[in-house]
Amino acid sequence: MAVLNWASSRAATLSPCPRTAALVVITTWLLYAIGLAVYRLYFHPLARFPGRKMAAVTTWYEFYYDFWYGGKYIFEIEKMHKEFGPIVRINPHELSIHDPEYYNELYVGSSKRRTNFWPLFQGCTDDTDVNHFMTIDHDLHRQRRKPFDPFFSRMAINIRYWPMLAEKASFLESRIRECKGQGKAVRLDRAFSAFSADCIERICTDDLEPGDGFLDQPDFGPEWYDGMLGLIRNAPILTKFPKALSSLRYVPPRLLLWLFPQGRIANKYDARTRTQIHKAVTKQHLSKDTTTNSEHTTLFRALAQSDNLSPADKAEERLVREAKLIFLGGTISTGRTLSFVSYYILSRPDIKARLEDELRDVMATWPEVVPTWTELEKLPYLQAVIKEALRNRLSYGFMRRLPRVSPDVAIQYKEYTIPPGTPVGMSAYLMHSNPEVYQDPDQFVPERWLGGDTRVMQRSYVPFTKGSRSCLGQNLSMAEISLVLAVLFRPDGPRMELFETDESDVKHVHDFVVPLPKLDSLGVRVMVR
Repeated sequence: MAVLNWASSRAATLSPCPRTAALVVITTWLLYAIGLAVYRLYFHPLARFPGRKMAAVTTWYEFYYDFWYGGKYIFEIEKMHKEFGPIVRINPHELSIHDPEYYNELYVGSSKRRTNFWPLFQGCTDDTDVNHFMTIDHDLHRQRRKPFDPFFSRMAINIRYWPMLAEKASFLESRIRECKGQGKAVRLDRAFSAFSADCIERICTDDLEPGDGFLDQPDFGPEWYDGMLGLIRNAPILTKFPKALSSLRYVPPRLLLWLFPQGRIANKYDARTRTQIHKAVTKQHLSKDTTTNSEHTTLFRALAQSDNLSPADKAEERLVREAKLIFLGGTISTGRTLSFVSYYILSRPDIKARLEDELRDVMATWPEVVPTWTELEKLPYLQAVIKEALRNRLSYGFMRRLPRVSPDVAIQYKEYTIPPGTPVGMSAYLMHSNPEVYQDPDQFVPERWLGGDTRVMQRSYVPFTKGSRSCLGQNLSMAEISLVLAVLFRPDGPRMELFETDESDVKHVHDFVVPLPKLDSLGVRVMVR
């Protein structure tokens, strides 16, 4: 017994108290943090690149601007470039370049060099189940993207989908005209997004019931549109904590819906997407004589039977991720671009009058005779208006930089040698708002694209980015924008007047991967007379 008592007392004297243990943990963490900061500032491969010291030390610097201030890091990067020059280190791992001359050197095609995706961007950590956009590896990205290409080529838009786009544009016009005299404002951003959603769904699947489109819904389905905007506004958290979204699957559904009521809408459209993919991969929906060249083939069906994809890449869960990407990418961006340009047309009588005059002949017999996309592309003022909309504050696509990684070879920028494996990005927003290229860049001036030498502006004009990872849907988007503007702003189009809408409702001041205007904006609203 005495021996046991002695052993017990001896163990007690050797056991550290909780305060000592906590002190050891804190001291260890501080030493690690200090050591990591010293390494990143002085010994990291990017230590010689200029930029803010705090940005070089920690990714929390970026998170602070994007979360606390709501997507404002892009403007801090802009300040860095003004202070430090055309190349800056914007976080411990990544560089940003602001030099129009270098864009085509960074965003290159496959023939020049392999280009990987930066895995920490948007929380992508591996290639197992992700969509083609977030696929890290260059070769796997090419393989996964290839089945999409026939559906978004110029030929496909002109031959296969133009009649469908015209049908949807006509229905959009009729839905807007229905609001005449009702004394209720129409949200154009919702209407245009519903139009884009219906178009992309028709390309993806033929398993849609009549009247089940987004244009059919009252007020153009505000719940799904607002739900997607809510998801976009959470981008800072999802990019900083990529595991947060995937961990939600372990939360009981009832608790999750109680915490996030808007999740009911997300669940509804998630189920819609999963049903469409399931039908596409079901054997009775596939036939041996169906190929991607057949005009009856849908995108989902082509993916499900593509010879370019491995069996793992044709698994339902991964195809669902592709479907969600296509739907989101083909809906919000085009819809917001149309609402953006519509605001400027409606707020500027000179632009509206000139556009109507140019559209008078080509749209004289609409809808009995539908002009071709090529005919609309030959209208210089219409195309100048579209081009200025895509340039001004970047109404389309990504506002932030799109980092690219050269996995095999170093990249040279002036006197700087960028090590292989380093993510390097350039921002279309910075390109499009450069006063050395575009005079009065914050002003909406379509005339800048008419006459004179526009080569310098063209070189800096990158709304759809370039290279092997350029925007998949740029042809579809340009076709939709051209047709909808021609339909709505022809001389006998619907009479619309802006309602309690000003420039702050379209000027983008937040970068949540997708650019957004002020957060309390009620969208571009019009009254139909």
